[in-house]
Parts: sequence; structure tokens; C-alpha cells
Amino acid sequence: MPGRAAYIVLSIALTAALVAAPARADKLDAIKARGKLLIGVTESSPPFSYRDGSKGIVGYDVDLATRVAKRLGVATEKIPIINAERVAALQGDRVDLVAVGMTRSKNRAHDVDFSYAYLDSPHMILVRKNSGIAHIGELAGRKLALVRSASVDAALKAAVPSMQIVLFDDYDGAFTALAERRVDGFLADKMLVLWFAQKSGHAADFSLIADYQLPRTAGFAVKKNEPRFLDFVDRTLLDLEASGEAAKIYDAWFAPLPRTFRIAPD
Repeated sequence: MPGRAAYIVLSIALTAALVAAPARADKLDAIKARGKLLIGVTESSPPFSYRDGSKGIVGYDVDLATRVAKRLGVATEKIPIINAERVAALQGDRVDLVAVGMTRSKNRAHDVDFSYAYLDSPHMILVRKNSGIAHIGELAGRKLALVRSASVDAALKAAVPSMQIVLFDDYDGAFTALAERRVDGFLADKMLVLWFAQKSGHAADFSLIADYQLPRTAGFAVKKNEPRFLDFVDRTLLDLEASGEAAKIYDAWFAPLPRTFRIAPD
């Protein structure tokens, strides 16, 4: 009996300790307590997230992330990161949310969670109109500009095995190489390559290869297994869509390129 009595006392003590222990604060609680949303941004991915002189880091993704903070009732802090740091920055709680036009690929979804898509724009190839390149097969043996850490290398090599992929640190460098004829094509999402063509002042000098595209959606990346925070972000995006504000933010960065998608649950 003494042994049974001791067991009962120990069980009661353990139960009391578990009840008294505070629940682990999740990401949403931590952000509210801090009073600030830490947004992972990049200085070199226009028009999603980039440095614009005295304006600081601005962009389409940045504006959307700012709306998340506003709805949460907290301030924002922009944390510059490079593409290679995106996942590690989330896992180490250096940032709460990555807002850099990040492709919601299946491989990345093993390490982070993604919000609903706020951009639906397939990967396509931009070429110079006078290059004579109209079909994907005509890039055989030619050079294609691609930004490092892009998620499409394998698909490209399968499409045209003899294509030479030239890697660049940022999109600006890749487009500049195309404009200066150092490469024959530039692959990124459709809206981005067309944005660069528009901003160059010579949009008529460029065209898209019509017979090749890879599906691509972009969204916020957040730390894995933070369901309350992810749900808050998703609901904010849906409300921005319903109010028309999401479309206004898109037009501010991409007009006159038409918006052909709506933010919706997957």
C-alpha cells in the first residue's frame, strides 16, 4: 500500500504541474507580444521586393505584408535577406514572414508553409524579337539567363538538354545580360520579365516564347507548423481580395499588365 500511495501522490503532482504549465506561445502570440512583424525582404527582386534609393525597400510583396501587420495592429520591421537565407531565416525566427515573390514549390513546402497565392504567373522565357528565336527548341546550344536558387533547372534541362544555363545573382543582372546580347533568353515569371521589358523603355524589342511555360504561383513563406499565424495571413489576403485592395496594390506595381487571377483558397 505505501507503494500505491506514493504512486497516487506522484500522479497527482504530475497532473497539477501539467495543468499549471503555460501553453507554448505560438508565432501569432509572439508577434503580438513583440508589437512588430519581422518581414524578410530582398534588395534585388523588383517589383516584388527591392531597394529604391531613399524610399528604402519597397515592392508588391512588401505592400501586401504591410497590410498583414496593419490588420494585426503591429509595426513592421524589414529584415534584408538573400534568397539562400529564406528558409533558415524562418526556421531560426529571424523573420516571421518572407515577402520576396517566392515560388510555392513542392520541394520548399517540405521546409516552410506557404500562404494562399497572391500572384499566379507562369515561368516564361523572354527573348529579343530580332533574335529569330520563337520556339523553345531554338534555344538548343544557346545561353539562357536564370537567377541562382531558381526552382526550374531540372525542367529546363529536360526540355532542351544542350541549352547553356547562365546563373546570375539577381533579376536585374539577368535582364541586362539579355538586353546586351550576352545571353539569348531570360527565364523568370511572366509578370516579372514583362515588367523589366516595360521599365527598359524598349518593350517592343522583346517578346515571349509562346510554346514554353511552367506553372508558378507566389506567396508568403512562414515557419512550418504555425497554423494560427498562417490562417491569419490567409484570411488577410482573402479580405484584401474581397475589398478590391489587392487589385489596387497589383495595379500600383504591374499596370498596364492585366491582372488575370484572384486570391483564393488552394
